[in-house]
Amino acid sequence: MRVRALAYVLAAAGIAASIAGFWIPLKAQLAYGLMDRAFEESTESDAPAKPWSWADFGVIGKLEIEGESVHILDRATGQSLAFGAGLHEEYGVPADPIVLSGHRDTHFKALKGVKAGTLIPLLDMQGKAIYRVKETRIFDMREGTLALPPKGHLLLITCWPFDGIDPGTTKRFLVLAEKLDS
Repeated sequence: MRVRALAYVLAAAGIAASIAGFWIPLKAQLAYGLMDRAFEESTESDAPAKPWSWADFGVIGKLEIEGESVHILDRATGQSLAFGAGLHEEYGVPADPIVLSGHRDTHFKALKGVKAGTLIPLLDMQGKAIYRVKETRIFDMREGTLALPPKGHLLLITCWPFDGIDPGTTKRFLVLAEKLDS
């Protein structure tokens, strides 16, 4: 009888572990769908729409980096950066230049392969634009303040190195891209 009870307990634990293992990817897929819907609402209303009622951000666009689609959010906060690239809100919506931050190990992971000449399509509430990467570089925040790029540019910022595990790094990988004429 004890063996049978132990088997039931182990089976229940295995089922619980399997469900827990699927929960995070399932939640991520659900969030992605809700963010797509929020972006559609944003383009229809011309104002940032929240993907869920308790979100502290709205979805204002999408960009594509090396084949990876990344949502653009109307602010760069701790909560928002878990779901996409955050706009530095001090520059406003719509912003020109556009300055975005994202995590190096999730949404901006694809920046690792970006080089001069790479095209980055961006879709926002004003329509579609294509940016061509002018340069990439490493910036150490201890060396001063990052200069704002000129109008018509996109600046992408993420922590560096890409495979680093230190969350307190002072180095940033920068991608500066110029908007192409449509």
